Amino acid sequence: MIPFVRRADGIHLGMSSGERSVLSSLTEQLQQVLEGDLSSDPVATRMFPDAYRDDAEASAEFRRWTESDLVAQKTTNASIVHAWLTGARDGAFDAEDEQAWLRSLTDLRLTIAERLGIVDATTEEQSYRSDSGVGLRDVYDWVGYVQEHLVETLTSGR
Repeated sequence: MIPFVRRADGIHLGMSSGERSVLSSLTEQLQQVLEGDLSSDPVATRMFPDAYRDDAEASAEFRRWTESDLVAQKTTNASIVHAWLTGARDGAFDAEDEQAWLRSLTDLRLTIAERLGIVDATTEEQSYRSDSGVGLRDVYDWVGYVQEHLVETLTSGR
């Protein structure tokens, strides 16, 4: 599997239809999370951490002014990625596409990490030995591979 290919005109999506389908489903799930009640979802804490760890009031004020814009940007990024995965977009990525892919893959990994209970190197290592989320752990690793391949493809040949 080669997720991305650099050609003369830029980066192209090289995923198989099955890989596109899996990532499309994950992107749709991310959009559902972003459209849902973020105040009750622990994923929101990972994607929108407190700006001031020792000042709940300042963090709440910061969140009040920034969260809706951040949610809108994350939703836009996920929509761009979804369009590529479903064939609504084709050809070479432009700069906005590249950033949308990088950011959405990060959001997907944060979301999956939260579901697996991964918060640091120790819990990440423990997740390999846990029976809860065996398939999800594989998806987490695969999305990491896709993200790494995109970074390598973007930085090669520039």
